[in-house]
Amino acid sequence: MKKIALRSLLTLYLLHITYYIFSQTVYEHTTSTAIYHFLDEMANEKLILLNTAVKPYSRILIAEKLKELTTKNEKLNKRQQADLKFYLREFYIELQSDSIANLQAQPLKPFRQKNNHTLSLLPPVYAFSSKQFSLNFRPIGGGTGYANSSGNIYNSYFGGNIYLYGFKNIGIYANYRDAYQAKEVLALPTYLTQSQGANYKFNEGKRTGGDYSEMRGGITYTYKWFNIGIVKDHIQWGNNYNGSNIFSGRTPSFAMLKMQVKPTKWFELNYFHGWLISQEIDSARTYYPGSGVPRTVYRDKYIAANFITIGPIKGVALSLGNSIIYSDVNVQPAYFIPFLFYKSVDHTLNNNIDNQNSQVFFDLSIRSIKHLHVYSSIFIDEFSFTRIKDKDRRNFYSIKAGFKVNNFPLKNIAYFFEFTESTPLTFTHRVPSLTYQSNRFNMGHYLGDNAREFAAGISYKPIRALIFNFAYSLALKGKENPYAFIPGGTPVDEYPFLDTISWQNQTIALTASWEFAYNCRINLGFSNSNITAKNTNNQTSDYYLARYSPAFLTGRKNTISLGLNFGF
Repeated sequence: MKKIALRSLLTLYLLHITYYIFSQTVYEHTTSTAIYHFLDEMANEKLILLNTAVKPYSRILIAEKLKELTTKNEKLNKRQQADLKFYLREFYIELQSDSIANLQAQPLKPFRQKNNHTLSLLPPVYAFSSKQFSLNFRPIGGGTGYANSSGNIYNSYFGGNIYLYGFKNIGIYANYRDAYQAKEVLALPTYLTQSQGANYKFNEGKRTGGDYSEMRGGITYTYKWFNIGIVKDHIQWGNNYNGSNIFSGRTPSFAMLKMQVKPTKWFELNYFHGWLISQEIDSARTYYPGSGVPRTVYRDKYIAANFITIGPIKGVALSLGNSIIYSDVNVQPAYFIPFLFYKSVDHTLNNNIDNQNSQVFFDLSIRSIKHLHVYSSIFIDEFSFTRIKDKDRRNFYSIKAGFKVNNFPLKNIAYFFEFTESTPLTFTHRVPSLTYQSNRFNMGHYLGDNAREFAAGISYKPIRALIFNFAYSLALKGKENPYAFIPGGTPVDEYPFLDTISWQNQTIALTASWEFAYNCRINLGFSNSNITAKNTNNQTSDYYLARYSPAFLTGRKNTISLGLNFGF
């Protein structure tokens, strides 16, 4: 009886909270992989409509999709019902008051509650609410250890995540982490891995390895079908299950003005204008103060991008967009117009002089058949119709295609296959301050140009908290080509595609993950990888191995990993 009374009082308390919560935008980071996978599965089962080409999702969007699923509970199997109940508990604040009474889950179980303050242990959360605003704070921390024949290394992090809803339309969020990679760093700008990029300080405090801190966050305003905000965060565009080739979200976070417009179910506009980090020294602005130590200044670098998604047929979503990277000029107001074709704008602004760096991209997602998701995305860096007719010339593009099947023919099993190919000089540019990079990390596919990848995987989730994954990937990297117009040399659009393989990575991985509380996980993994290189293009195999791979993983390795994480 006491438990029932406590739950009833807490539910009434939350009804009081949510009466004051309206449409507000706070983003749930893509590292919260479990909720993203669940919503993707629900979309593949044709139970919800979801634009999976644009991430991260807002917490209110996730809550709306969960609320929609509560009306279709009878169509879910036992494990999916348990997932839904679990995630409803996490997103109870974002849910509207008129539906909370119908939810199949109770909110966070409080460890201690007094007045407007609530404390929970699993997950560790402190919450406060009033008529004016609602606040949620979570400490984050954890780490992962790796061991193979090269020895052992580990990473660790700690910090906090906070978000706040207030004044009906305002959302505020912040995430801070301080991280350490012991002995050897696994994510550098030239490494061909999907590890999150960061700016490391090496061998600080007499310990080997790298330290970094990352601060993300933003403030947003939402009104009905429109939201706008100033955020510093990661962004991912393009459907994928093994790394996007439009915006991968792998660079360190950067500041941006971000906007989303969704007046109907079948139309959505996403836009941002970002301030990238060029890490290219501006010698004209670098100076020597009285101390004698130079004050180094980087060149300014900006990006504007839009992505329009239309879905005139249920289950089919076509997205098209473009972006432009510009530098060596002031912030250009024309690039704040969210629906323009920026290459045409560039031709006006830079007539008869060297243009900026523009891109065009497309994404097609088809969920017309229950259980099946078929998708493809194309990134075009440089294009000419005359090259199509000439077999010796190439356009600069990256193409990705794949499919995923959930719960067919067996329940709780999913499998996917994905293919990616990027021609020479895609994602590159002859002007260093105009590259498709931030902090020197490529914003597109993690393999960069002149590369090909096959990836496949199968997962089994027998119960809510437990998931087993098997994955295979084969990544091929061709030789490096200079983006330079050399008299008598090979024209840049005639570089051969993968005529020689400079680097190769073939990996088989098995992982098990137990999410014992929201974003609190224990991970156990085993991988068999074989990373090799060849002498090509007047460079040795050792050069390519050192450039593209951490020494810890080079060669044939059997690696065991174990991780514990509280928040991301």
